[in-house]
Amino acid sequence: MRFTRWWNPSLPQTLLYSVMLLYFNAAFSLFALMGLGIGGSAYSLAPVLFDSAFDSAARFDAVQTVAVLGGTLAYGFGGLGIANGQKLGWKVGVAVASGAVLLPVIAIGRGFSLGGTNIIPFLFDLALLVLLVHPMSRSYQRIWFDGSSRPRR
Repeated sequence: MRFTRWWNPSLPQTLLYSVMLLYFNAAFSLFALMGLGIGGSAYSLAPVLFDSAFDSAARFDAVQTVAVLGGTLAYGFGGLGIANGQKLGWKVGVAVASGAVLLPVIAIGRGFSLGGTNIIPFLFDLALLVLLVHPMSRSYQRIWFDGSSRPRR
């Protein structure tokens, strides 16, 4: 795949806002990885998925870092893919947004308290998922997005 655009103004509004939110999530996840104290990622809750307790804090941090790094890359790839009219970009965007919504829900179900600071990011992740699976977004990507690995001319 060749990515030639970062932004595509010809997309419908739902996909434009989705691309914007995917880029913002990628940036905030990157800020969290760099330890800047701003931003964050729902993928930092990934260690909650494991039932067994970690034998050291280093393993917990390693799993958390790898999950946030994977989420950051997926957010960026999804935004670029959608901006360049690729179905794979839309699918990755839906997958990463679904994970960002499901991880806090699973964490709450396992007795983990998210606190008040994680409510707003959760709502933005939910809005991203709703925008991506909106009927306008789904029909547009089904009709106009390219499913092959070659760029359209």
